[in-house]
Amino acid sequence: RLMGSLKTCPAGGCCRTPRSRGFTLVEVLVVLAIIGGAATGVSIGVDALRARDVDLALERLQRVLESSADHARTRGRPIAFELLEDGYRFSVLDADGRWYRFEEPPVFSERVLPDAMRWGTLHTDSGPVDRIVFGTRSPRFRLTVHTPQGTARLDGRISGEVLLVRNIGDAR
Repeated sequence: RLMGSLKTCPAGGCCRTPRSRGFTLVEVLVVLAIIGGAATGVSIGVDALRARDVDLALERLQRVLESSADHARTRGRPIAFELLEDGYRFSVLDADGRWYRFEEPPVFSERVLPDAMRWGTLHTDSGPVDRIVFGTRSPRFRLTVHTPQGTARLDGRISGEVLLVRNIGDAR
């Protein structure tokens, strides 16, 4: 039977018949290793993009809070920054003393936080609150935001400046 796998070649010698088509174990393992390496690279890339989304959202939040203080001060009209379960929005006080939703894109638009972010606490000098009201004078506040990289804190000053402090530990 061993001889059955050999055939006579045109040159008069013996050569092996073509074996059944398929992949060797080594070829399969090499392909699996390549696929595993590519999947790891994609996973690392996605994690990096998520981290960058969180960083951009924190920086945007800092700028939006500073803009809110500036807007209220220059226009002489109170503006409120309100926390929502998954984002934030703005309200302004009308002449009748009622708050109504304020939309002035691109800065003063309702926003949703990235999936990896969630609100911590919001405190002013009067204690925990769910909104910050900016007027002719900006309130002092401390807003914590939980991210995969740790807890970030936004500290609002009377001047309207907002300081962003990252990775402050677990300040719940």
